[in-house]
Amino acid sequence: MKITISNPIFSVEFQKTTKLIDLNELDRKMQEFFLDESYSNDVEEYFIGLICVSPGFDEFFKPKRPKYYDDKILKARGLPGPEDIHLKNRFSCELKLDYATFFPSNKEEGYNIIAKSLLEFLETLKYPSVIKTFDKKKFNEDMKNFFIQVGCIF
Repeated sequence: MKITISNPIFSVEFQKTTKLIDLNELDRKMQEFFLDESYSNDVEEYFIGLICVSPGFDEFFKPKRPKYYDDKILKARGLPGPEDIHLKNRFSCELKLDYATFFPSNKEEGYNIIAKSLLEFLETLKYPSVIKTFDKKKFNEDMKNFFIQVGCIF
């Protein structure tokens, strides 16, 4: 299964940190870990969006509801690249990270914050009924094992 932490939404002050580099490294490791895994024939791509903005902008950036695309073509006219984007068996979700703890954290602390937040989020996540075959329990266990493998402590 292709899994990725896609297009994180961070405040501008994150540009002065290594958070995006750290997140790209975590994303690469996550993709490698889950590459040969499958939890349902209905989910081939799993996108996780992270939001972490300073308190003054918090009200403008709310996580979107989880979405599942069975087979959809989005028209992207006027944008560089392919005109149509084909989404097939793609699930996406977003969660917020606590700015006060995540922003000042170092790489290891940041990974721990992401791990704890994501695992709590996944535990309560309600998947759309069209993908009821998705093995949530195994996916959550594998996600926990992934974070343990990269050195996170719970």
